[in-house]
Amino acid sequence: MIRAIKTFLHTYLKTLLFFLLVGLFGGFFTGLYMLDSYPADMQQELLNQGMTPVILGAVTAVQAAGYGAVLGAIGILISKKIGLWKEERCISKRPLLSAVLVAVFGGMAIILPDLLFFGNHIEAIRDSYAVKPALPYILASVTYGGVIEEVMLRLFFMSLIALVLHKVLRRQGTPSVPVLVAANMISALLFAAGHLPATYMLLGNSPMILFRCFLLNGGIGLLFGRLFRKYGLRYAMLAHAGTHIVSKLIWILFL
Repeated sequence: MIRAIKTFLHTYLKTLLFFLLVGLFGGFFTGLYMLDSYPADMQQELLNQGMTPVILGAVTAVQAAGYGAVLGAIGILISKKIGLWKEERCISKRPLLSAVLVAVFGGMAIILPDLLFFGNHIEAIRDSYAVKPALPYILASVTYGGVIEEVMLRLFFMSLIALVLHKVLRRQGTPSVPVLVAANMISALLFAAGHLPATYMLLGNSPMILFRCFLLNGGIGLLFGRLFRKYGLRYAMLAHAGTHIVSKLIWILFL
């Protein structure tokens, strides 16, 4: 057991350190963004309790680093067991092109439905684009969103769900394509559900807001999951981070 742990850490130490460091960085800016997004009365209440932006950023940084390191390690073990983990050591052109295409599509898919439909029916959505995204929000989206969320939702949860479904069906070998597709769909729904608290706080609670959250986040999450299944985690991360970059550039430059 000790030898297996040493071998695992020797093989994947750099990967886990990357998850941990990005978690610290992205988590810190996520905390700053979270505080700025709260209503004024809630911000004041947190400040009165001593929860300054730096302290909140430090708390979320430690939390995100823990997610990255712990869930990352477990996710690697599970995904290797079921054949989802890719040991590729360099970036390949075709998977990279797929990730870029998903990023461009995803970035547009976040913005355009709001401009063409949802913003016409929900004033809070239309008003949310009146203020350009702040730097902490952009940094948090690209790092925490692009890396830590992919570690949590694709590497860990999607792999775990696939393993559980495979065991429930009592199949031999590695999970079948239908099992992996089902795991991707479930993890995409979890990905969308994870955005509900922040969405409700910023935009309000209504059936259309709920539909919007699952349509946009869930739909894009399916694409990230497919990249993870077909090409590996790094391409899901690149597509996720790229989606935020494209959407923020459209927001900053054209809205």
